[in-house]
Parts: sequence; C-alpha cells; structure tokens
Amino acid sequence: MKSPAPGKLRTAWRELKLAYASVAGRTVDFAAQPLGSHVDPAAIAGYYCDLRHKATNTIDGMPANGFGEQDFPWVIPIAQSALGFWDLRYEGMDVEREFTFLADWLVDNAEPGANGMVWRTQLEVPKYGLRPGWVSAMGQGQAISVLLRAGQLTGADRYLELAHEAFEPLLVPVSEGGTQNLLDGHPVLEEYPTPAPEAVLNGWIFALFGVHELAVASGHQRARELLRASASGLIELLPRYDIGWWTLYSLGDHGRPDLAKPFYQRLHPVLLEGLDLVHPAPDLAAYAARWRDQLSKLGVARASLDKAYFRLYRGVRSRLS
Repeated sequence: MKSPAPGKLRTAWRELKLAYASVAGRTVDFAAQPLGSHVDPAAIAGYYCDLRHKATNTIDGMPANGFGEQDFPWVIPIAQSALGFWDLRYEGMDVEREFTFLADWLVDNAEPGANGMVWRTQLEVPKYGLRPGWVSAMGQGQAISVLLRAGQLTGADRYLELAHEAFEPLLVPVSEGGTQNLLDGHPVLEEYPTPAPEAVLNGWIFALFGVHELAVASGHQRARELLRASASGLIELLPRYDIGWWTLYSLGDHGRPDLAKPFYQRLHPVLLEGLDLVHPAPDLAAYAARWRDQLSKLGVARASLDKAYFRLYRGVRSRLS
C-alpha cells in the first residue's frame, strides 16, 4: 500500500489541530469573541464583537493564524485585525499607525466589481465550490466597518467614499457577481456566494453590522432599507438554525445538517445580542439565551463527532461525484 504523501499528512494534521482548537476555544482562530465593550449602536464606536486578540497576533503588521504564520492576505482577517486595533485604542494603547496600515491595505487592494468595489479572495473553498476570486458579504461588511473608522480617525474622504462603493455589491445577486441571494423572499448576505442560498449565520450578521454602521455614519437610505429587510428575514429564519440541541452553521443543502463547530455555537449568541442592538427584536435575546444553554459538554461532544462524520461524508461524496 502506498504511503500518504507528506503534503496530505501535513494537511490532515493541521485539520486535526484546527478541529481541537474549535472545541477547546484555543488559538487566535477560535478564541472567545464576546460582545464588544465599547459599542454604541447610534455611533461609530467600538466594534460589536471583541476582536482585540486578532490585533495582538500579527507578523509585520499583518494578521497571523493559529499556527503562528502570517495569514493569507485576504479581506476578512485583515479587517478583523484592524477592528481589534480600533478597540485597543479604547484601552489607551497607541495603535493608530497599525490600524491605519490595515485600512490602507483595504484601499490599495479594492477593485471594481458588482456595481461597486470589492475585495476578491484568492482562495479555493471546495465545500462551496468556490474558485479563487470570490467576493464575501462578510468581507465587504467588515471592510466597511474599518473604512468608516479610518475616515473618522483621519478625516480623509477616500475611506468613506470606498465604504459607499463597498456597499453596492451587497445589493447585487450572486448570479450577477454580487453577494446577495433570496431565501423565501428574504435578502441573504452571503459569506460564501454560492448559486443556491447558504445563509451562513455568522457571516450574514457580520455583514449586517457594516450595513448598519454605514447608515449611522452617513444616513445612507438604501443601507437602512437593506438592514431592515435582511435582518427581519434573518429573524424569521432563526427557527431553521435551531435543531433542538444545537445550531446550524448554515442553511445550505450538504446532504445532512451543517452543524456549527463549537466555536460558532459560542459565537452565535453573541452575534444575536449584537444584532439586537442595531435591529431590536424579542426573538433575538430569546434565541441567544437558548443557544447559550445548549453549550453542554454532551452537546459539544455530540456536535464534534457529527462534524467529523460530516467531513468524512463530504470527502467520500466528492470522490464519488
């Protein structure tokens, strides 16, 4: 029998370490992200999710991953690191240079697309059939949040102008190169732009935070309308994410329920509480409390085993297709 190639063994070992980190809440990739301490839903203040640990794990100013390596330069970790630096300012740390460096990376790496400006991710994502060059609503939304803060900090118009341009792809259907799908008539902001709706919960909410902040910062009417329609749709769909003992990462059809990793089971209640600040609704607090209660040792173990089986099932299915 032929031995596995070294590259495959290394990939398998990294996957195993990532799976453990998700369960244990370890490393910069899966550390706890509680509600931000300096949030003001009526202003551009602290970010809705505490990302300070993302700022304290950098190499030469760029984000580092859980393996201590400089992360692949793409919009989501760069925006999250910048937002972490922003919140460190509230603790009196002198990190304006580090924050602005990452905001300028966003300016320098934006390119035209989907009626506005986008950040294309040059990574392949087999789970969603995405080839390099895809655009994420989560990335667009978090970039908007960074750019609004950079404009507030520096007074430079280019940041606010780019934030407005980054909003436009959130209105464009995935079929036309944008990041929006419709699910039961509700506008879903897709972290992963697949032809059929995926509705990845955390990415959808992170995108909505950026939409809300653009409306707050500039009175952007279409941003207000999108927030109202999309957040209301998300709330109506919340029961589908609850399987009784755990939550789903997405509503996509993968042959079996797409269970959340333990990290996301911890994150989902935080995001619902953040969304409740910008789009108040009784269901949000109720679901946040319910999902937090589901985080038992038995639930974590059951979800972890199911995710391992799901990964095996997906791998076998891809080989047979």
